[in-house]
Amino acid sequence: MRTQTTTEKDSVGNTGEEVPAVSVRGLHKRYGALEVLRGVDLDVAKGETICVIGRSGSGKSTLLKCLNLLEPPDAGEIRLGGERITGSGVDADAVRARVGMVFQHFNLFPHMTVLRNVTAGLRHVRSFTRQAAEAAAMAQLDRLGLGPLAHQRPNRLSGGQQQRVAIARALAMEPEVMLFDEATSALDPELVKDVLDVMRALAGSGMTMVVVTHEISFAREVADRVVFMDEGLVAETGPARPTLENPRTARLREFLARVL
Repeated sequence: MRTQTTTEKDSVGNTGEEVPAVSVRGLHKRYGALEVLRGVDLDVAKGETICVIGRSGSGKSTLLKCLNLLEPPDAGEIRLGGERITGSGVDADAVRARVGMVFQHFNLFPHMTVLRNVTAGLRHVRSFTRQAAEAAAMAQLDRLGLGPLAHQRPNRLSGGQQQRVAIARALAMEPEVMLFDEATSALDPELVKDVLDVMRALAGSGMTMVVVTHEISFAREVADRVVFMDEGLVAETGPARPTLENPRTARLREFLARVL
């Protein structure tokens, strides 16, 4: 990780408080005339699991893409471990190596084996040797119960297995933060549990996670906090179970009434 300059460190503050794993201030993102994010503020503590919920089009996925720099914000600031990752001169590939992301669709290379899919980032971004990359990849595949499938092509796997490969690929990079964008929405219902169990175990291990999800029961059980987004803003946030069982705002009450 790049050493911060004195200016960058001082701008975080010297209060003795632990620096958030992720800090977002005044984040804006526009697509043409449509302003998708309208000034989002959010902190994520190290080891915290946050579930982001809200209607379709509320800005949830766009927020994750900005955190991973897949979409450059139009205004505002994002810090990762206290280091500013927005603005000119940022190495986006280096940031993505620190912020793992799992999408709705698996985005695996169909012509590569499972093992080669997991080692690709290690070889080309982290410059691992083939032997070191394969060792790191197999450690993650074994962790997720996928070791016996390492030499299969993705089309031989179930949707749940492919999504677990995508998670293994992200974890192999040893990210500081994991982002999940509706990771179970493309799966058949009987396959959802296996993926949620992996995410539950990651949360229990202390991984810092930001999870966009429609699985409200998962959010209630696993998240430390929920963030309800509405019209491009954080409309309500709080501890998961109390917030979901007794929301303060009418908008969150209306949303939960429709999805529960």
